[in-house]
Amino acid sequence: MRKPLKKVLPFVLLLQIAAAGAPAFGVSLEDEIKLGKEEHAKILARFGVYRDQELQAYLNKVGQRIAAESSREEIDYKFTILNDDMINAFALPGGFIYITRGMLMHMNSESELAAVLGHEIAHVTEKHALRRNARGKGISVLNTVLAAVSGQPALYELGNMFGGVLLSGYSREFELEADEVGARYMAKAGYSPTAMLETIEILKSKDRIEIEQARLENREPKVYHGFLSTHPDHDTRYKEAIEASADLVRDFDEFIKTDEFLQKLNGMDFGPARKVGVVRKNTFYHPRLGIRFNFPRDWRYEPQPGGVAVVSQIRDATFSVATVRLPREATVEAFVHHGLGLRVREGRVITIAGMPAYLGLADKADSPYGPRPVRFAVIFDKRKRIGYILRGAGKHDLRKIARDRDFIASIFSFDRMNRDDFAVAKLPKVQVVRAEDDTTMEQLAQESPITNYALDRLRVMNGLYPDGQPEPGQLIKIIN
Repeated sequence: MRKPLKKVLPFVLLLQIAAAGAPAFGVSLEDEIKLGKEEHAKILARFGVYRDQELQAYLNKVGQRIAAESSREEIDYKFTILNDDMINAFALPGGFIYITRGMLMHMNSESELAAVLGHEIAHVTEKHALRRNARGKGISVLNTVLAAVSGQPALYELGNMFGGVLLSGYSREFELEADEVGARYMAKAGYSPTAMLETIEILKSKDRIEIEQARLENREPKVYHGFLSTHPDHDTRYKEAIEASADLVRDFDEFIKTDEFLQKLNGMDFGPARKVGVVRKNTFYHPRLGIRFNFPRDWRYEPQPGGVAVVSQIRDATFSVATVRLPREATVEAFVHHGLGLRVREGRVITIAGMPAYLGLADKADSPYGPRPVRFAVIFDKRKRIGYILRGAGKHDLRKIARDRDFIASIFSFDRMNRDDFAVAKLPKVQVVRAEDDTTMEQLAQESPITNYALDRLRVMNGLYPDGQPEPGQLIKIIN
């Protein structure tokens, strides 16, 4: 009986050590860097790098200045701009720091950028990813114990190790610690920690309008690291911790001025990286196919596999356009009855934009809401041998289609693009302009190509939310 006990005893002792949170399960610097490099490749594959060498070099310069003041100088920090419009910044073990194009667009000074980078560097120096993992939320402690007993390597798959924490943030404890430690780093690098407070308020403002928009649109909000929960207005602890670093600020005279910082963002891409087409107000353009159509003003555009869709504000109606390759000698009527698989209630052959088309109603057709009555049209571009399938459906429709008038208006707005359309259908960019005496955010929002909530979004990205106005002569960011 003694031999089995000898085999079990080390296992029991290891379990006791693991339960006590012993540092025996810490990760060496070499392994930490290896883990970071492995996940770094996945991050780049998922998001892609924003190709602006000058902006990338500037980001690295600011980041390295702050990293030089960190508590882990043995790490070779790497800073990368990701080509994504989400508002996010995150860090991997081993010193890999990321900031998205969408986050940069919301920065208004070098100090605000330094605040974001300082916060993320602190996540690395305080080993938040590894500490979170050690609490049982990443690599299984049992896996590690079994590996130690059996001699087999543990499954250190970083994707499983950190899950969604890289994008959704850490616990309040870790986020506040990153604020405090990051504020010290930026102060020692010569930046005022108050910029971190300003940055937090910008991010909280963005979360507020995102939560309100998500409520109106009946969807889950996409918020940055849950800043409203980790930094509630009534809690002054994070403010006091950040402000306590003010005494550490060192003189530094190499900062660029706010105007120079904003000019570095001039011409930056706006919107999703993978664009199917271009939206200007309530018109969708597809320059490659050379087509356009209009949709209701309060609806929003969403790319989809094989096409595009626009959805109503509360997501109770949708209108989509998809393409299909036409067989030779196909007719639009034959295609509808033999190629779509629809139970056509009524329909007729017509002409839309000079092209043969079919307009109809179908019963119990597939839709995002399940089987529903669908308003549809099929348009044949015989010259390009492309068929366009347009479909509109409502969430609560039984036999009548509540938004049928909107669907029909969108169908008959379908047209080939002309020279003026191609001139308009340029990919939107961030442009930095100087406010004039009579410039208002309302005026800029009215002229903006941003489809939804233009006023709120422009105010947040310029640090003017909820009701601020630009000063005459002030540089501001618009989308054009």
